[in-house]
Amino acid sequence: MKALFSFTLLVLSLNLPAVNVTFRLNMNGLIGFNTPEVNGTFNNWCGNCNPLSDPDNDGIWETTLNLPAGNYEYKFSYDSWAGQENLSATTSCTATNGNFTNRTLNLQSAVVLPIACWGLCSDCLSLEPENWPLVWADEFDGNSLNTNVWSYNIGTGSSGWGNNELQYYTNSDNNLQVSDGMLKIIARNESTNGSNYSSARIITNNLFEFKYGRVEARIKVPMGQGLWPAFWMLGANFETVGWPLCGEIDIMEHVNNENIVSGTMHWLNNTHTYRGSSVPFNPGDFHLYGIVWDENRVVFTLNDHPYFEIPLSSVNNTQQIFQKPFFFLLNVAVGGNWPGSPDGSTVFPATMEVDYIRIYQNDVTSVNSNSSATQPIVYPNPFQNELNFSKSYSTDFHQIKVLDFSGRVVYQSAIDHDQFKVDTKNWPTGIYHVIISDNENKQTNYRLIKSIE
Repeated sequence: MKALFSFTLLVLSLNLPAVNVTFRLNMNGLIGFNTPEVNGTFNNWCGNCNPLSDPDNDGIWETTLNLPAGNYEYKFSYDSWAGQENLSATTSCTATNGNFTNRTLNLQSAVVLPIACWGLCSDCLSLEPENWPLVWADEFDGNSLNTNVWSYNIGTGSSGWGNNELQYYTNSDNNLQVSDGMLKIIARNESTNGSNYSSARIITNNLFEFKYGRVEARIKVPMGQGLWPAFWMLGANFETVGWPLCGEIDIMEHVNNENIVSGTMHWLNNTHTYRGSSVPFNPGDFHLYGIVWDENRVVFTLNDHPYFEIPLSSVNNTQQIFQKPFFFLLNVAVGGNWPGSPDGSTVFPATMEVDYIRIYQNDVTSVNSNSSATQPIVYPNPFQNELNFSKSYSTDFHQIKVLDFSGRVVYQSAIDHDQFKVDTKNWPTGIYHVIISDNENKQTNYRLIKSIE
């Protein structure tokens, strides 16, 4: 891997005293490496000159260096630049020189630096998503794919789905199975409709779409030259604005036999632009891949460990790309521009196993600022088999409309009773918007969740 660092050394004053600085790095949840290092302008980006250690095995690696006071750039790597953190530009802890973004340090006196999180400027523990309520999940129970949520992409996508991939995607049980609480996508070395390989790709487009939250999926990826499993997202306006203007969030991609896994975002900024990072892991094991996504940033996680952050700005968020609903995709590609073609060492069938996908959100209800003073009551939230509505006698609400998160109207009615119920047994789990209007067209908006029973 080519090292991403700046060769520009910062000028230090020879008259400044040397002081101790302790670097600390949280690697909890990350595996597949031997020794992290800290490298920077203070050691001419040496690579293995400043290894960190973790003598108490708490996942916090550290080292103390004696350096002259001054300004430095640095970053963390592991195993003599076998891997390195990728840092976002324009964040509080970084500076960018040319193509390289590094951490910055203004060292004036002895200091023990805050614990850093691999690839992230913010504290590893600052996300605090663990208490967010579960709002949607597919646990892949039963013995068939839930077609109320998922549909199949079939074919070759004309030119290998834009990546010169070699597989033909089918809706056959030969390539996709659900059993024992697990989804299995199976790539096979077999002639299928003019292609030498078959596989499956499923999507939730027009069936389930959402915006914001903590997303996690427990997945085991197949290994082998030419294999490209992925768990990713596209903007729900994909069919109208096209790619990359719709935006793409690759929560997990893995190629070949590498001991790293990648997370990436794609967007349109005059031309196709992308930014991402890789993180070490043990291939062939189940891991928890995820993102934490809100209106300001996307943070990529592995086994609940944040490893890369992309702040959303006008540069990577033209036309508010990442403030709109997205849908899921799961697939195993064979061949293509990134992994290259399979060879004699590649073992087929190659199976990606997905234990579950879950979405958590910390804001389950919101009311519009132009809401009328006397509001109808909508309960419960979260709901399951029915929604209840009641209104004040003094307020003339006359219209109710319920939309799913893709914007489709799932229920609409005039309000002609002070209390009424709506049967929601057949509604998919997920997020819904309730819009209630009065005679002056003032609206009360509710954001509700249908939870899993």
